[in-house]
Amino acid sequence: MRKPDTTYRLQLSPDFKFEDLKKIVDYLDRLGVSTLYSAPFFRAREGSTHGYDVMDPFSLNREIGKLEEFREISERLKELQMTWLQDIVPNHMAYDGENVWLNEIFELGPLSSRYNFFDINWDYKGLNKVMAPFLGGELEEILSNKELNIQLGEEGFSLAYYDNIYPLSRESYAYILSNVLNGKWKDHFQNFSGNAEEWKDLKTSFLRKVYEKDDQIQLVNDNVKAINESESRMKEVLDLQYFLPTYWKRTEKEINYRRFFTINDLICLRMEDPQVFDSYHTYIKDLCDAGLIQGLRIDHIDGLFDPLNYLKSLRKLVGEDFYIVVEKILEAGEELPEDWPVEGTSGYEFLAQINHLFTKSSSEKYFSESYAEIAPDIADYHSLVYDKKLFILKERMGGELENLMTLLKEINLLPEDQKEDSWKEALSAVLAAFPVYRIYPHNFPLTPLQKGVIDEAIEKATEKAPEFEQQIQEVKKLFLGEAGKNKENMLFFLQRCQQFSGPLAAKGVEDTSFYIYNRLASHNEVGDSPENFGITVEEFHQKMLQRLENYPLAISATATHDTKRGEDARMRLDVLSEIPEEWFSKVQEWKILNLEVRKNKEVPSANEEYFIYQVLLGGMTFEKEEDFLSRSSDYLQKVLREAKVHSNWAQPNEQYEQDVFDFIRDILANENFRKSFDEFQKKIAGLGAVKSLSQTLIKITSPGIPDVYQGTELWDLSYVDPDNRRKVNYDLRKKYLSEFEKFNHNHLKEQLNTIKKDYGSGKVKMYTLNRTLSDRKRNFDLYQKGDYIPLKITVILQKVL
Repeated sequence: MRKPDTTYRLQLSPDFKFEDLKKIVDYLDRLGVSTLYSAPFFRAREGSTHGYDVMDPFSLNREIGKLEEFREISERLKELQMTWLQDIVPNHMAYDGENVWLNEIFELGPLSSRYNFFDINWDYKGLNKVMAPFLGGELEEILSNKELNIQLGEEGFSLAYYDNIYPLSRESYAYILSNVLNGKWKDHFQNFSGNAEEWKDLKTSFLRKVYEKDDQIQLVNDNVKAINESESRMKEVLDLQYFLPTYWKRTEKEINYRRFFTINDLICLRMEDPQVFDSYHTYIKDLCDAGLIQGLRIDHIDGLFDPLNYLKSLRKLVGEDFYIVVEKILEAGEELPEDWPVEGTSGYEFLAQINHLFTKSSSEKYFSESYAEIAPDIADYHSLVYDKKLFILKERMGGELENLMTLLKEINLLPEDQKEDSWKEALSAVLAAFPVYRIYPHNFPLTPLQKGVIDEAIEKATEKAPEFEQQIQEVKKLFLGEAGKNKENMLFFLQRCQQFSGPLAAKGVEDTSFYIYNRLASHNEVGDSPENFGITVEEFHQKMLQRLENYPLAISATATHDTKRGEDARMRLDVLSEIPEEWFSKVQEWKILNLEVRKNKEVPSANEEYFIYQVLLGGMTFEKEEDFLSRSSDYLQKVLREAKVHSNWAQPNEQYEQDVFDFIRDILANENFRKSFDEFQKKIAGLGAVKSLSQTLIKITSPGIPDVYQGTELWDLSYVDPDNRRKVNYDLRKKYLSEFEKFNHNHLKEQLNTIKKDYGSGKVKMYTLNRTLSDRKRNFDLYQKGDYIPLKITVILQKVL
């Protein structure tokens, strides 16, 4: 195994291509980086800034660059003794008409060898169709308005709804051509029963023949036009499809495919099927075998039906001596399953641990009591999480819940003497009460740890829904394999539930509760939890000793493409934990000062106003930034919609949002507020910078593989995506690095004092990073094989006469 020593996360996209990467490879080497850690770079939806909406796993994204360019980069990496860590997405692909597998399925249906590649219930209501939720209204309304149109293009016939274009089925060709071209082609398509290659040949021959003569094109287009203008004929064409155009909001209550979280246009794969696994990883293996990739990061491992067997298959595919990490959210006290053949996680738990190291735990009581006065209705975090998970399950994932109930009945697990509605309520309560993302059952009896999770969920569910206690206990028996039913069916149902408990946690906690509960917003973070409030130095040491023993090659992240705020913004907010009295006194002062500029006395709410002050403290740059207000407003719009209290994505309350934007604009222009705020903010920024330098140093010298998210060599005060994926100024960073390389050892103290005084530029952080990474390179064996020895620091105070 070519062990990485330091990773540098890159968001390859149309805005940062291979040609851009080539220009910074040498810079990253000089910085001290050993491994380039790339976002998914396979063909994705056009314009994708993240790459997780893969449409073709067999080719690189043409908007990023060509394979030849990647080979050139790889050769340079080899010369520099650097490696490449690639993020892959086995759980889902883009639900798009250009998805190579969906395209084939929509045209050939069961004749496609990939018909069962996606997690689709084809038998749903006897439709033999997958819902395609891309409509802006109900189908009847769309048809009445003639918003659906058949069109003939270079790839054949397709159905278009504005920018959504889906290929039509082979049966459609016979229908459309029934009265044109002497019926010859109708017979060819009507009788077709071949495979994908034969279909492609037939379609190509047809298109070539049609485009030979203008009059033939005209005949076909005239027939297409007639269908487009006839609501009844359009319905007949839709009946022939393997997809059902559907109003997008219907998926909140009804759905027959598994999606990524609640995102309709990301459709999940049946990766537990060996044929799907082998096919999806074909090109990935080719790149690994060619020496272009030396490590893999597995996205959303919790979405898979059987993560353990997936990882075993992947390990067998790439070999025992290959670096693999998984994206996995671990709750406080939760450990990665010991039997997973991986080097560790992508580092969220390290982020949480170091975040808590810099939070003063003894201030928790003061913060909790003070926050309860500001937002008494949401001060109980555990109740908030349960309520929001239940809300997501019933209002956003109602279709998934219905599918689980249908499965219960289909495999004879629902007791005949029980009311279905009561069972649904009981199952909902248990799923909402799950204390972790999921468990990984393979047989009964469950392990003590797995049983402990179930017991905790049952206890919480019973507390929250005592009227369904009997049914909740029945769910418990089923989950433990003790319900007196078919054990294989009980295990299958439990495993299936685990594919939804993770998304439920992500949407109910990370994407809802984290935007509501604002006691100390630095802990509203992926991998962290706002219910926790600091750890001692001794506890941190213990966690690092465990990390060294169990997963010394796990990634140590402090910023990622998914983090809610920049790593240095978090350190600023952690400073508040050390001055709780002053902080809450300032909040009260600012509320009074800003009363004079409030146009709407009710907006923002007290909780939102408290949060806004944290946003400004954490995100305000050291130098005046022209787009700070617009960036902050964009961020707050996302906050309001994710919180789902006064606005949401489905039905945004634009007036409320505008009132919030006006509030932040007006307080930033309020001289009385700025006089008080700016003085405090400057102090917090300075103290936060000290914490940030410490965070950088500890990350690089602790057990694990330190990761640098793109651009965070300098201060990272960004907001959640897309703000944290903005273009990075590498010319500036190269300039700073060149300055460091010219430092004269004889004048080092003077030069260091200069960059410390200019700490607002971020040079001091970058210098710390560069020097420490360089030390890792020089002492590779020490950092990879050395012990972790906690030091006890004794402060001796001497009286100065």
